[in-house]
Amino acid sequence: MSARTLGAFTPNGKGRVALGGEPLVFHCNHYNYFLQSTLLLDPSLGMADVIRDAATAVVWNCLQAGGVSDRRQHAEAVFSELGFGVIDLSQLTERGGTVVTPSSHYGQALVVANEGKHFGEMQNLFDQGYAAAAAAYLFGLEAGAFSARGVSCMSTGAARGEISVERCATPRAIAPSPGMGPASAAVTPISVPSNIDEPAVLAALATLDFSGNEEGLIPRFGVILTRHFANFYNRISFEFVRRMAGSGMEDDARALLVEAGHRCAFNTFGGIMTSAEWDAVVKPQCKVTEDWVHGMVAVVNALGWGTWRVAKLDPATLTIAAHDDYESMGFLGMFGTSTQPVAYLLQGGVRGLMNLVYPGHISAGPKLDTAYYARVFESPECFTSSEVQSRAQGADCTHVTASR
Repeated sequence: MSARTLGAFTPNGKGRVALGGEPLVFHCNHYNYFLQSTLLLDPSLGMADVIRDAATAVVWNCLQAGGVSDRRQHAEAVFSELGFGVIDLSQLTERGGTVVTPSSHYGQALVVANEGKHFGEMQNLFDQGYAAAAAAYLFGLEAGAFSARGVSCMSTGAARGEISVERCATPRAIAPSPGMGPASAAVTPISVPSNIDEPAVLAALATLDFSGNEEGLIPRFGVILTRHFANFYNRISFEFVRRMAGSGMEDDARALLVEAGHRCAFNTFGGIMTSAEWDAVVKPQCKVTEDWVHGMVAVVNALGWGTWRVAKLDPATLTIAAHDDYESMGFLGMFGTSTQPVAYLLQGGVRGLMNLVYPGHISAGPKLDTAYYARVFESPECFTSSEVQSRAQGADCTHVTASR
């Protein structure tokens, strides 16, 4: 693979990081699998097109800020650096062409999350949207200049992914990305004491390499990570809820998005808290059970999700004050003030963290398998969560409480 050319990753000082003006967040293959499976449950909702177009919007916006002479190399490098795999754009012309992905997070890593089973339908919708955006970027056109559809995908057992890209006679309307969203209030200092040295944890994490490997994948902590586009997740999640309006199942749709965050916590948080890196950096600081919560919160503040602060913690309750949580900031940027809470990932993550630490006894190093998930996360002892204050509704920050 040729050398990767990217712009600088830009932190905003409030727990978020951008590339080309687009906020990035770490998420694993299990979250990507469960979220996409949820969105595609009802084909009549048309969410496959939403996923493609959401990818096109954020990728096109990000690539525009590249400021490089070799546009093709830059577009291929961003795909690999962020953990999406390897993409070959060499066959594209101003009329379209075939894009090949010899490796793909959505082609391979989702199969891992699906217990090694192939899918009946191609899962590389993000890759398709990326290919359409890259084509527009390569030829200096607007985001909706091309359409893309999958020809083959490793998620269905193909040897590689192939995507057909075609120039549109009339450019498609693509909802623009809001970038970082509006400015927000300053982050409050840590107020609940613990034995965790958060600056030391963040400094240690900053020394680790979270870029894509030779296959453009990021295997870490027992999962396969992506450094994904926050506004991609925001657009597809909010549009899913909007399209469920009037069905009588809008609350069920929100609950499924929270469950996606819950499973993210199980796999990503659980993997981190049973990793060699945790054992080396965080575990020696954990003197009491509550320190495991504080330690994971410190790690979360390196994931691009915003800045979490523990507002209250005891064995029965955790309240997190989240500054600049990416869901709320994305909603504000896309639609303005919300009439209801929108931090679904945050709700699931906070609940999952408490389930891991208390009924799950993650400190004992359990095997993170489906039997463990069923025993802990579906037991009468598990925590529930609620969003009691929302940045998207005009508050200075978002508050989520998990309790049992």
